[in-house]
Parts: sequence; structure tokens; C-alpha cells
Amino acid sequence: MKPAITLLVIIFAAAAYALYYRLAVPSYEYREAPLPSSFGEFYRNKLAASRALAVRPGNEEKLVRYSTGKTPVAFLYIHGYGASRAEGEYLLDMAAKRLKANTYYLRLPGHGTNKEDQLKATMGAHLDESITALRMMEKLGEKVIVAGSSMGGLIATYLASYYPDRIAAVMLVSPYYDFNDASARLLYHYPLFRVITALKPIRVSPAPVPPEADNWTKYWYREQYLASTAQLVDLRGLIARDDVYEKISVPSLLLYYDGDEAASVPRMKEAFDQFGGAAGGNPLNRAVAITPGDHVLLSKYAKTDEKRVVKEIVEFARTVLAVKNK
Repeated sequence: MKPAITLLVIIFAAAAYALYYRLAVPSYEYREAPLPSSFGEFYRNKLAASRALAVRPGNEEKLVRYSTGKTPVAFLYIHGYGASRAEGEYLLDMAAKRLKANTYYLRLPGHGTNKEDQLKATMGAHLDESITALRMMEKLGEKVIVAGSSMGGLIATYLASYYPDRIAAVMLVSPYYDFNDASARLLYHYPLFRVITALKPIRVSPAPVPPEADNWTKYWYREQYLASTAQLVDLRGLIARDDVYEKISVPSLLLYYDGDEAASVPRMKEAFDQFGGAAGGNPLNRAVAITPGDHVLLSKYAKTDEKRVVKEIVEFARTVLAVKNK
């Protein structure tokens, strides 16, 4: 009788773990589709789609060109959850100007319009948008650096892990690998997360700047449905894993603020140390603490060391440019 009970316990435990794993580790597959023949056509299509959705001014996609052809290096920027290109364009524009680098700021689905649209967005839609933009970037630069802030940094991590042949380097700005708050890590975990979203439907975002510095709500969602964080939780479940980190071999720049209250800095450092796996990280990898700082480090709406940030980006890009293609 005891062996039978033991067997049942093992079967139950295995089934429970399989269910947990299925919930905790989402699946994703990118399906390639034909691309526009030029980046200009791609960009016009994106802007037309944003106009049709009544995307707020300053939240739509943005293309900065220093050449009608390719520049030696080009940036692809991915913003964070509930944000827009305003999270990164202020300082990245400065760096790109010094480098004369073509730069494209994408708009993640459900962003720049209203919280109802954001609620409909999914992990898959964010990855589809980012991968498609990356596929187009070869038309903008000889070398491509993917830059991402917060959730955008999480997505940039995925691109660096799965598309190293398309990326010369990755720049991670306060990447969201986990919440800083231990209670948030618990509450946003499956399956408790689904219960919490039913009990507390609206999430109010903390201001990235002091209240007197108005206008930031034009570029960030002040209120969001708590259930919309499912896209963030799903992305973390898919990407924030050892096997993803270990495959990252491209030069990587990590910019962070030690006092980040939104994303876990220890998790950022742990993940960064795993890049390259047993072979070790790329010798050009750099992790730089920015002070003064905040979770948002590239925006004019945040407290940050502007000169230091721009200097680090420019020096990193020039180092990447100096590496000869294999």
C-alpha cells in the first residue's frame, strides 16, 4: 500500500510542478513575415498605424537619421512598461548626435494611447514588435546597438541572447529582471498574481520626477490596470533565466542606480555576471553605477548624471565600433 501512496504522491507532485512550470515559464515563437523594402517605408507604416490609434504626440515612433544610408553604428531603443520614448530619447539623442548614429525609437503595443489599450497588450506583441524592428535595423547601421530601459532592458536581453548575429552590442538601462520590493516579487508571482489583479484592478504609477515637474504624464501612464502587468510578469518568466543570460556573448553595457526602488539592482548584477556562461562575459562588458540617479536614467524627466551617462554611451559605442567584424 505504501509504494502505491508514494507513487501517487510523486505523480501528483510532478503534475503540480508541470502546471506551475507552464504558468511560470510562458512560451513564445516569432513568426517571420515579409518586411518593407526600405526603413523609410517601415517607419511611415508605423506612424500611420500610430495615427490611426490616436497615439499622443511625443509617444509615437521616432527616427533620427544622420545619413540616408547606413551609419557606422545605429541604435534601436526600447522603452519600458507604461512609458514611451521619453524614457530614453533625451540622453540617447545626445549620444547619437556625437556619434552621428541613425537611431530608431519603437513604440511598444498598448503604449502612448490609454490604459484600455495597454490592458490588451501581450508579451508576444511586445516581442514581435521588437524583433521586427531589429530585423529592419540592418538598413540603418553597419553595426546595431540595442538599448532598453526597464522592461525594454528585459526585451533587449532577449534580443541579445537569441539574435547575436543581428546585434553588435546591447545597452541595458535599469533592466527589469525582478522587482526591488520583496513583497512585490511575491504578489506578482503565479498564480497569486491572478487573484491580486481581481481584488485591486487599478495600479497607480509612482512619478519619475517631482510633482512640480509637470507634463510627465503625457509620456507615462499615471494609472494602469493592474492586470496589464501580466505582460511584464510573462516577459520576466520567459527572459529572466540563467539559460537566457548565459547565451549573451555580445558586448554589454549595464547602467544602473544603486538606490533603484523599482527594479532589483542585485538581480541586475547577478544576471550580468552570468552573461557568457562558463566561457565568461565579453571582455568589453561594463557595469556602471550612475549617481545621482533613479530607476529612469536617460530622461529629462528624471534625476540623473547626464554628462556621465552620455559619456559612457559614447565611449561604449566607440569601443564597439573599433572591434573588427568576424
